[in-house]
Amino acid sequence: MENTFKNNLYKLLKKDARLWNTETREFNETLLKDLIDKLDEKLIEILLRDKEAKEKFFIKVKDVFVLKQNELKFFIDENKLDNSYTQYQNKIGLRVGNKLLSERNEVVLDWPFKDCVLEGGMTKEDQKRNEIFFNEVLAKDEIDRLEDPKALVNWKRYTAKGEEKVEELKRDEDGTIRENLIIKGNNLLALHSLKEQFAGKVKLIYIDPPYGKKAQSFYNDNFKNSTWLTFMRDRLKIAKDLLTNNGLIFIQIDDEQYAYLKVICDDKDLFDRENYISTITVKSKTPSGVGQESYIFDVTERILVYAKDLQQLEKNSFRIFDEYVDENSKTVGNYNLIISDYGKPESEFDLKTGKGRTIKVVKLKNFEFSRTPKKFCTKEWAYKNFENIFRLSPANGGLMKKITPKLPDGNCYIEYIPEKGKYANQKIKVYFVNREMVVLLSETAQKNEKEKIIEKMVNIHNNWTEESLWQGIASEGGVKLKNGKKPEQLIKRILDLSTHKDEIVLDYHLGSGTTCAVAHKMGRRFVGIEQLDYEENDSVIRLNNVIKGDKTGISKSVEWKGGGDFVYVELAKWNEEAKEKILKAKSLSELEKLFDELYERYFLNYNIKTKEFKEKIIKEEGFKKLNLNEQKKLFVEMLDMNQMYVNFSERADKKYNLSKEDIALSEEFYNTKK
Repeated sequence: MENTFKNNLYKLLKKDARLWNTETREFNETLLKDLIDKLDEKLIEILLRDKEAKEKFFIKVKDVFVLKQNELKFFIDENKLDNSYTQYQNKIGLRVGNKLLSERNEVVLDWPFKDCVLEGGMTKEDQKRNEIFFNEVLAKDEIDRLEDPKALVNWKRYTAKGEEKVEELKRDEDGTIRENLIIKGNNLLALHSLKEQFAGKVKLIYIDPPYGKKAQSFYNDNFKNSTWLTFMRDRLKIAKDLLTNNGLIFIQIDDEQYAYLKVICDDKDLFDRENYISTITVKSKTPSGVGQESYIFDVTERILVYAKDLQQLEKNSFRIFDEYVDENSKTVGNYNLIISDYGKPESEFDLKTGKGRTIKVVKLKNFEFSRTPKKFCTKEWAYKNFENIFRLSPANGGLMKKITPKLPDGNCYIEYIPEKGKYANQKIKVYFVNREMVVLLSETAQKNEKEKIIEKMVNIHNNWTEESLWQGIASEGGVKLKNGKKPEQLIKRILDLSTHKDEIVLDYHLGSGTTCAVAHKMGRRFVGIEQLDYEENDSVIRLNNVIKGDKTGISKSVEWKGGGDFVYVELAKWNEEAKEKILKAKSLSELEKLFDELYERYFLNYNIKTKEFKEKIIKEEGFKKLNLNEQKKLFVEMLDMNQMYVNFSERADKKYNLSKEDIALSEEFYNTKK
């Protein structure tokens, strides 16, 4: 009776097109539970139409039928509506009824194992709906040696002359590897492999991870909040160890995931709320109205900024461009006064502050200035008179507001040493006209010697909405990456703000390579990690363009002419290689032929009933009826997740067939070569 009801309920729910994919014959149980939690009107209407479902899953309160959400979800868990896939997980030895994290749709911030990890693997971005994303949640007692350093293979050095053999690795005097690096492989494992050599040496981390709707298409529909947050947390935790004590991390994210990500970053196990600096709002789109159905148009992204240790962060006096100063600028409405004669001292006296500091006051005679009509405030005028252009401003706070009433009539200046701010511990001079401050344009602007023009600057803030940051992005670097490429001007601003020449920049969601391209052009060292193969839009191709003199992006502003080199290397694959073979299979018969190789050459999960699977399960009609993606996923799940890549400690094992050159360079990388 119960089985009949289950089948009827299954047929009933298939009427909701959202839950059933007729092409792949997949029933979306995760979405069903999500709709139950949201009390979805369409779902409730379908259930209420059926007498049995209405009696079993609703309670009548007066004239209203209320859905018993937990009872319905419990029934689904106990009586799998489309249970063929789960049945085969049980038969193979992969599952004993425990719910997988990837099946959960709610946010989980309290992980049962503090040291659990989520290992993510991915295939090509453009496979969309049929792409298989595989993730495995490993508890502490299952991690084994997953995080051990990995052997490194396929070493190549790229220079302006082309591809060269890597003979040796350059190092600084302190032993730090002095190479620009592009590492191909799982970024979690690559980060752990970097730890011993780069811990405490990276000045800046910038990442643009898959997020929101992009994460769901980039990975798969089950890559939801709890999974995504675990994925992010595992990587951020090791990434923090790589930062210098005065290092920074910038994480670009959308509104959908921003609040969740900030919560985990605020955790004391990660960056801590005490080290939070700001959230930058970046305008990344325009509200064109084409192809977007939204109550409020989404035109921005966020960049979360944290210091590793805020107390050790160096002082920041960085400013950004506001406008060119000429007769059309808003600035000349205020800055149109010019000092023609600073005058001579007439008398002087001292003022004492509440803290006992001495401020010298000098009264002036013959201090002369004039006002220039706006129509004459051309860019040539601004450039010629730059040092003497000013505006008058009442003192509106702090020390200046306290001393202004004590200043003499007419013109004067004061001399003192500020305790903090831009000019901390330096003697400065501030002029006054009738107790109003003389604010020089040179304090907030700069000369552009090349263009012979004055550029008005403002203090760096967290509202980056200039469209100039995103102009010309399509052609940058000679590569294209839909919905993924970030503009070089944006990355340049981040590097200008947070790094100096020769410091190390890391991006472990490298994509088409923007971060490393900008770092190279700006004289920073870089480490980039990427697992996906973007073919003609790959970071290696882009960086080759850079060292050969790429003229796009920031090249003109930094006068980039080309040069330099970088080293490309891969994590040595093992079970990862097996997974790629599985995902390339075009039929069940190909998978069957592959199984013997998987069993003999690679490492399978110790729970797998290999003999039963090969001789019986794979031949069952039920298994054959699974769609190819489900069959592939079961094959992938059979692999031991601890053995996806070759551990460095096992580099010499002949079964891995690593070359002598790769073994020697791996030893040199980890500084173990004798």
